[in-house]
Amino acid sequence: MDTSTTLLFAVAALLGANHVVFKIPGWHRRRVLFWGVQLLNLGTAIAVLVWGLPGFEATAAVAIKWVLGLLLILHIITNNQQLVKALQSSAKPQVDHERRSHIKAALARGEE
Repeated sequence: MDTSTTLLFAVAALLGANHVVFKIPGWHRRRVLFWGVQLLNLGTAIAVLVWGLPGFEATAAVAIKWVLGLLLILHIITNNQQLVKALQSSAKPQVDHERRSHIKAALARGEE
């Protein structure tokens, strides 16, 4: 396999890794893999936007590097949105429990 094909498959594998991270149970509690993929996304996006992918014709190379670079940046944004959503949903039951205990305490004080 030549260098351009290897790099293209590596970018495709990175795009696949973006989806696999969210399939791991409890991924939002063990974030080493998540942040590793995020850093790979950022590094690859910068590299693709600056140097492009070798082996493509000059006319198509500009379009390909912008599409792949912006796609990786889009994955960074959507991955962060997924993390925020997961953290908010995991913190919600604790907040609801605290709120219920305050309401019960207020009701108990009102009945006395």
